[in-house]
Amino acid sequence: MEPIEYKRILFKTAFCVMACDGHIDDREINEMKEIDKNTTYFKDVDLSDELDFLVTQVKTEGKKIVKSLLNTLRVTKLSMVQELLILEVALRMINADNKVEENEIKFLNLLRSKLDVENEIIRDRFGNIPYLTNMNYDNIESEEKAHNDFTESINLPEIGKIESIELKN
Repeated sequence: MEPIEYKRILFKTAFCVMACDGHIDDREINEMKEIDKNTTYFKDVDLSDELDFLVTQVKTEGKKIVKSLLNTLRVTKLSMVQELLILEVALRMINADNKVEENEIKFLNLLRSKLDVENEIIRDRFGNIPYLTNMNYDNIESEEKAHNDFTESINLPEIGKIESIELKN
């Protein structure tokens, strides 16, 4: 996988976490800016262009944007470090507004279910996160049901609010 493609996955993960509770908080936006400023996670990704692309995707596909990310993660071979970074970005965004919402927990666990990194390694890296479990699906039908249940339950924020976000100074 090209590094830029992986960085887009990281950004899309952050965007989905921000949006999945139905409200984009200023603290989540600030966390996104901090990640961009203090890490190389989004380096070489034009955040404004990427955000415009994701907003267009939400307009045309709605909640399918989340399912698209999860499907991408299911079929993409990532290194352990890449998987841990995906979890780090998701956890940072979840905790940015000092509230952990039910939809964020559902999203995180679905996200986790697409990753191969061992639970022990996750605990060593992030500590014990009580709401993070390793969801193992017995078959594709139950996985599909979990995706559908989640995407039906989320309430994405209004598109107008998303368009007003300025990520670059």
